[in-house]
Amino acid sequence: MRDLPGFDAFAADQAQPLARTALSLTGDPEAARALVVTALSVVAARWRTVRWSFPTHAAREALYAAYLKRPRARRAARGPGRLAPDTDAAALAEALTGLTPRRHALVVACFHDGHTTWQAAGLCRMDARTANTETVLAVAELRDRLPASFVTGGPPEPGAEPAPDETPDETPQEPDGSPPAGAVPQEGPAPEGPGSEGSTSWASPSPAGPAEITPSAAPFVPPAASASLPGNSGPGDRGEGPWEAALRRELAVLSARMPALDPVPLTAEATRIGRRQGTRRRALVTTMSVTLTALVVVPLAFGAAGLFGRAGQSANGGSPGVLDENAAVPTLPPSLPAPVRFAYRGFCTADDWDVLADEFADSGCAQWRVVATTGEQWRVADVSPVLSDGWQPLLAISGDGNRLVYFSAASSDFVMIDRLDTTTRRTDMVPLASEVSPEDTHVVISPGGRWMAADFGPAADALRPRLQNLTTYRVRTLPWRMRVLAVSDDGTVTGTASWDSDAVPGRITTTVLLRVGPDGRTLSRTPVDSALFEDGAAVSPDGRAVAVAVERAHPAKGDHGLLVTLDSTTGRVLTRREAALPEDAHVFAVRGWANEHEVIVEVERILDDADEEEPAAEYSVHAVDVRTGAARPIMLDQAGVVPALWVPGTLR
Repeated sequence: MRDLPGFDAFAADQAQPLARTALSLTGDPEAARALVVTALSVVAARWRTVRWSFPTHAAREALYAAYLKRPRARRAARGPGRLAPDTDAAALAEALTGLTPRRHALVVACFHDGHTTWQAAGLCRMDARTANTETVLAVAELRDRLPASFVTGGPPEPGAEPAPDETPDETPQEPDGSPPAGAVPQEGPAPEGPGSEGSTSWASPSPAGPAEITPSAAPFVPPAASASLPGNSGPGDRGEGPWEAALRRELAVLSARMPALDPVPLTAEATRIGRRQGTRRRALVTTMSVTLTALVVVPLAFGAAGLFGRAGQSANGGSPGVLDENAAVPTLPPSLPAPVRFAYRGFCTADDWDVLADEFADSGCAQWRVVATTGEQWRVADVSPVLSDGWQPLLAISGDGNRLVYFSAASSDFVMIDRLDTTTRRTDMVPLASEVSPEDTHVVISPGGRWMAADFGPAADALRPRLQNLTTYRVRTLPWRMRVLAVSDDGTVTGTASWDSDAVPGRITTTVLLRVGPDGRTLSRTPVDSALFEDGAAVSPDGRAVAVAVERAHPAKGDHGLLVTLDSTTGRVLTRREAALPEDAHVFAVRGWANEHEVIVEVERILDDADEEEPAAEYSVHAVDVRTGAARPIMLDQAGVVPALWVPGTLR
């Protein structure tokens, strides 16, 4: 694959270790394979950035994140991966289904993958102290569920598959490709030769860390013996006895039932999904100046996204305009006839590529477009194509649809456009002598368009968050280094701030929900779980509530996901409702508020029986009532298509 050099070798190398971990999590080979495809597709979408750093760690993070985001209903393994009844491994598999998804993941991370508690905490996106407590409780729960004979462990039954350390003709390795704890990574480049890191095209040129040693370079340690290695104990580096050793042993037996995966179709599937997600959720093309090599990626990725065929449906019931995908959309006129309903990023195909110029044609196919409530749309040519962390666009539209602000690719500063006068006005949010990283920058605008706020990342040398009055253009620097979530019409900024604590061993992160007034005074500060904001967050127009999407601790099959509102001052849960969505659909992301009672959410529906060449999921937009959970669809266009990257304006 010319566009993803070395990815096929990486995927072939890591597919089986990832699959064994996935089987320990799901108990089903088919679900395990789906998790592996998801993890590898995430790495494929980010291959250029993770290839030379820690791709194995990125894949393992994606595997656990995919499992925790949508824990599949546990069911007994079937087919080649089924367990013989009345065995310790079968009893363990059944006992694991009784744990919460997070505790299940912690047990697998600590006792199967061999991670320490703080490493497992990072995989499960929680602080180490909580992870340690949850691991202790999980082990205690398993002790109660498993029979006393679990510790002794009898000999393998006739016909049973051997454990990984007894399998002939297979190079032994740790499940996650990392060396056993206590092993010291070799400094400098690995020796050349078969299986060496130097011959692996996806390996980092720098010395590998403990989580990124090539599997073939890591010495094998049987799971039972690894408990005695210093620094490799699962729950908090405590001394382990026979029961913990038995847990490691039977987890290895359980994961060894994972059938061998064919790397060729698996890699092809992950690559195809990674390309599609590169546009659908990741926007791999972050600049309008691309090389000829990128031509392989862009047409496939943008074409697979299949964004807009028609203009947005008019909010007032008027006839929507029809967009010819092959025609150039006009640039902004001097004034807009109606408020902006939403904005979206366009897409390009192979027909848009100018081979002689080595760039896309002047049609502006991948530029941002604003859609008015009348259905008309125009291009905004100067919006930076770079996405911030969390893959958020650097563009915001006021709730009344009359103003938008965005990070200008030309001026490297934020500019503001008014609906009645589309002349761009530089905001001076970024001083002329300063440089910012767009990837670390976030921007918000108040519902009435009077205020805007931006932050520039957590780095110590980054600009502090800033607030600007778009009427007087006065800029204020905020006292906290925070991630801005919203700014209200009175200038109050809501955001989150995180910092590390060295009060206990390990890297502990504390996150608080903040409200800061326009004068810089801190109005409230309350501790929160940072994982609440992973699927987006939206602050109500009055600034009193924060809407987030969460999963139940024990999600049942068919759960649609919970929409939760928190008090922005105290962090107290105000409402918690399951969205009344169509079958097999769940809340994918929170986008904003339609009114004082309804939250705009993007919904994902998995297409399990979809054709191989079609997208594996379809997306829609709904307004969910936070009081009752009632949901109503919001049509962005006549076909119900949702663009990969979009921002709501006066969406109702």
